[in-house]
Amino acid sequence: MKAVNKIIVLFLIFIIMSGIYMGAIYYKDSKRIREYKNTEISETVYINNKKFVPSEPYKERNEIIFVALDDVIKALGEKVDYEEKSFGKIIFNYQDKVYEMKKGSNIVIEKNSEKEIKMDGRVEMINGHIYIPVEFVLEDMPLNVMKASENRLFIDSFKSNFDYSWTKDNKYIAHAMGGIDQKTYTNSLEAFERNYKNGYRVFEADIAMTLDNEPVLLHAWGGAEDLGLPKAWEGKAVRYSDFKGQKIHGMYTTLSFRNLCEEMKENKDMYSVIDLKTDAKESREIYKKLVSIAKEVDASVLDRMIPQIYDENMYDAIMDTYEFKSMIYSLYKQEELNAKDIIDFSYEHGIKVVVIEGNKFNKKFVEELSERDIMVYMNTYNSAEEISYYTKYGVKGFFSDFINPVTEKNPYMDEEEKSTDETTE
Repeated sequence: MKAVNKIIVLFLIFIIMSGIYMGAIYYKDSKRIREYKNTEISETVYINNKKFVPSEPYKERNEIIFVALDDVIKALGEKVDYEEKSFGKIIFNYQDKVYEMKKGSNIVIEKNSEKEIKMDGRVEMINGHIYIPVEFVLEDMPLNVMKASENRLFIDSFKSNFDYSWTKDNKYIAHAMGGIDQKTYTNSLEAFERNYKNGYRVFEADIAMTLDNEPVLLHAWGGAEDLGLPKAWEGKAVRYSDFKGQKIHGMYTTLSFRNLCEEMKENKDMYSVIDLKTDAKESREIYKKLVSIAKEVDASVLDRMIPQIYDENMYDAIMDTYEFKSMIYSLYKQEELNAKDIIDFSYEHGIKVVVIEGNKFNKKFVEELSERDIMVYMNTYNSAEEISYYTKYGVKGFFSDFINPVTEKNPYMDEEEKSTDETTE
């Protein structure tokens, strides 16, 4: 009987001591949590391109800013997914990442890689919300983060398979395969060969459909006569065999889209910007044909083709035919620009190059695009002086007929200036 009483006494002591210990822990945690004060931040935060208004206030402790993690997850359009374990452990899931964290600890373990993330502040559970240092969201979660001027911060989870590495070494894009002998819009074999030799690696190719539905390189049937093609063709599509049987200006070889793919297969560093002047519905059907032809020649060339879209509807129409690795949003068809819509659409869809003409140039527009990591190219410039002017204001690149991409000069304009000087003397 005495042994039983001893066990009961020990058990009661254990319960009392556990209660005291838990009470001490609770008191310690409560005291620490009381040190977290509501605060505001100077930046306006946008998450997935929408202004972030948290349901719970930001907190501050020891000059470190904390945010309710579940508010961030909801703003990203994701389901809040976490589980509280014993001893303050929290298992938090986001997309394919699993994070192990603990209340009162500044260590988070990314379980996928067993990477240890050490933060300046601690994880806390406050009013039923996981509070975590803002640095964790900005630096350690799989998110895109961009700091813009005017105290704006953009955070997003937009996924894009686009690759704009071609912009790094290509300030210039050869307009209509580049000019030749002071002639433009030829889209010819000779123009390509000369401009490739001069250092161009990105070529804009104008695509038109023949009467028998074959894609060829031609700016438009409406300009056939200006290219020295038969007057009877003006404004009327002809059969593929007739087109291929003619010479541009009587001397330059016409190209089909298949020929373009063959050149890309041969020249592995060549990129093509596809200029197809149609609406979304027609673009979808034509791109189906372009993709089919490219696959017949060499499917890998498709990853170096860069479609141009002229409105938002063209994006899905084209991407439904193939997951292209890059895309350009060209604005020349838009009479009035809605800057916000253009910036938002490009940003949300991962488009990193927007093309404008001189009459649409606006410094603020270029700056705002740049803040979202979107580059501006301009169309079409052959004057080194004008190019220098726009470059000064943040324009990344230019479509050109005659600028030599190595010297960045127009040899024909230099010849004209030299001739003028000699006449004056």
